[in-house]
Amino acid sequence: MNAQTTRFLVQLAFAFAALFAVVLVPASYGPSLGFFLLVFGLWLGRRIFRRIASLDEVKADLRQRVDEGP
Repeated sequence: MNAQTTRFLVQLAFAFAALFAVVLVPASYGPSLGFFLLVFGLWLGRRIFRRIASLDEVKADLRQRVDEGP
């Protein structure tokens, strides 16, 4: 499993956790907890990617981001 796949799976897991938090946690805390989990998952996925990615994977990721545009 390469670094990009690992990043995707971590971010997907936190996105589902955020969705379940919004649905299952009472209304006053659910959206806040869901937002926190979503942002934390994005941050953690990026951090894991930077830690385990090889130089070629980082270059490919940057090329993909440039090709997609803003």
